[in-house]
Order: sequence, then structure tokens, then C-alpha cells
Amino acid sequence: MEDFSAISVFVRVVEAKSFSAAAQQLEMTPSGVSRAIARLEEQIDAKLFFRSTRTLRLTDDGAAFYARCRDILADLSEAKEALGYSRTKPSGGLRIAVPTAIGRGALIPNFAKFEAQFPDIRIDMSMRDFPFDLNEEGFDCAIRMGALEDSDLIARKIGYFNNVLCASPDYLQQYGTPVSIEDLKKHRCINFVDPATRRPYQWQFDTPSGRVGVDIDAHMLINDGESVIQAAVAGLGIVQAPHCLAAIHLAQGLLQIVMTDTISTGSPLWVVYPQKRHLSARVQAFLEWVTELFSRTCEPMCRQAAERSRIEQAEQAQLAAVA
Repeated sequence: MEDFSAISVFVRVVEAKSFSAAAQQLEMTPSGVSRAIARLEEQIDAKLFFRSTRTLRLTDDGAAFYARCRDILADLSEAKEALGYSRTKPSGGLRIAVPTAIGRGALIPNFAKFEAQFPDIRIDMSMRDFPFDLNEEGFDCAIRMGALEDSDLIARKIGYFNNVLCASPDYLQQYGTPVSIEDLKKHRCINFVDPATRRPYQWQFDTPSGRVGVDIDAHMLINDGESVIQAAVAGLGIVQAPHCLAAIHLAQGLLQIVMTDTISTGSPLWVVYPQKRHLSARVQAFLEWVTELFSRTCEPMCRQAAERSRIEQAEQAQLAAVA
């Protein structure tokens, strides 16, 4: 087949549901469209349409050929986009699926920056807290948490749910700041309850002797993660929450991290997307943006500062030894 022109005409006829409508869209004559389809049928040695004066429908061969041609043209379009990604502004619709807590707590508060950087991308975001087929439902990519099941999707790890203890400045001023796990028994704690099992979340702490799980005698139980954080902002108590979900409130000074030496590394966070030879420019743009976002918001600044301090102390000790 010498070029894609006949395939493009064929796909347009199928989607327009008539030769004349396709001709108008392609700025061709109906006879020109008919000749292109005839040449294509001759080249592939198969009849593509059942035609009459009133109806036009695909043959079985035509339906199978259309499915492949549609994907080929989509791949070609995305390949062109990917090739020009560094020279053009990504544009078009972007369908993403995210857990509700991630969408509300991490993405929406930061989407203004994404739109400022990529004003021509239109976001279509679906909150999904249940299993679904990414390919079947036509999503460009999705954010998922925890261990991934085997699939034909490509997965990119973008961070971890680093769990932090935090409370509002007003609460800490009134009730004091805990400095140990034992201290938490004296405080008003707010905990998340799994909506399905009604089981309270077990708080996790990283200590010098290893990971410790603690069943908290909570003053308040809430079955929605975002509401747990809002309760802490309102000064109702201490919560343990993923840093990336509390980051916007921490940055605004509405919450403060306590017991920084017990921050625990939780579930991994992923972006998954269908296997394609070429990603569209808009998908590439989102992958790069969301990876950078979670590289900042997943890792608490206090832990980053502690790590920098540890490295600096080690370097100083090495210099002193040499001297």
C-alpha cells in the first residue's frame, strides 16, 4: 500500500456513515471517495462495504479492517505529536482516572499550575475507587495505589504514601505536642475507618527498632480520608495521613508535622497507561508534571532536611578525619 490516503478515506466513510458526508468532510467529490475505496478493496483483496441506494454497512472483513485502521491512524497521529513534543504546545483532551482522595487532596489543589503550563490541554478526570479496565473505558492514564496486579499496562512509580502525624497549630497550642508514640494516649486522635469493613486504620511508625503498628484509641472516627484531614485543620485532633494529601495544608501553615522521626513509608503510588509505541504529547506532559508533583509532595520536607543534615554531618566527619 503506497500511502495512508485510502485508509484515511475509508475510516472517514465509516465514521461519517456515508460516502457523500465523508466527501464533504474531506473536500473531495463522492466519485473520488468511491474510487479510493475501490482501490483499497482491490489492494487488500476484500470487500469492505455492503452498499445499496439506502444503506451502507461494513462487511465482517470491513469491520475488522476498520478497527485496525482506526488504531493505526491514531498511532500515526500520536507519533507525530510525540515527535514534535519539544517544539509544540501539547493540546487536546486528556482522560485520566484517579482515586477520589488523590484527586481531591493532591491534584485539584495543584491543577492551576498545570493549566498555566499547558493551557491547551482539556482535563477529563474521573474519580474511581473501584477496579476498572483502562483500555476498555478509553482512559489515557490512571493513578493507582499499592501493589499492582499483572496487566498489559505500563506502570511508572511516582512516589510513596509517606505517612505523617500532623495537627493544627491551634490544637498543639492548646494540648501540647506529642514527642513519642506513648504520648499519643494523652491526645485527641482522629482516625480513618475503612467504609467497606468499618475497621479503623492502624497507624504505622518507623522507629530505630523497625516498623511498628499501633491501634489508636481515637476520639473521632471518619470514613472519608479528605474529611479526616479537614477535621485536623479544624483543630479537632491529631491525624496520620499521607504527606501528599496533607501537603497543601502544611504549606499554608494550617497543619504542622509532629514526631518527625517516626514518619513511615506507606504504599507505592503509580501512574499506569496503555502500551503504545508512541505517547501523545498531552500524555507525556501530564506524566512529567504529575511525577514532579509527587516527587515534591510525597517526601516530607522535614525528612528531606534531616537527610541533608545527615549527609552534611558525614561529609564534615570525613573532612575532620582527613585533617
